[in-house]
Amino acid sequence: MKKTAALLLAIAALFAFGAISYAADDTVGYVDDMGVLQQFSKFQQAQKQLDELGKKKSNAAKAAFDKESDEKKKSEIVQNLQFEMREEEAKLMNPVLKEVNDTIAKVAKQKGVTIVVNKALVYYGGIDLTQDVVNALKK
Repeated sequence: MKKTAALLLAIAALFAFGAISYAADDTVGYVDDMGVLQQFSKFQQAQKQLDELGKKKSNAAKAAFDKESDEKKKSEIVQNLQFEMREEEAKLMNPVLKEVNDTIAKVAKQKGVTIVVNKALVYYGGIDLTQDVVNALKK
């Protein structure tokens, strides 16, 4: 019985050391995603379009809201505005965010980084890829 327990313990230790050595092969990088987005012209353009569209839709919704006396219909007007703005945001931002994510993956691969996390999650270590991603997006 003691031999079986010792054997199982040895096998478990081998697996643990194998997992540790596998993880040691990974190189961790990080990106300040908000910093990248703030410097990406396509994001700024999409944000500007959203702001302009939001003002137009809000004004139209406010006019309809002011004309309406039924509280249920007023609530529907607000919900429709929110829904339309979420759809517009997704339509404008999804391609921008995809381009940023694809660029992060490309830069990471070029730098030999196998894992990329958000800068806010990093306490110590890692390779900062933020400026490299910004530079790649400007090309």
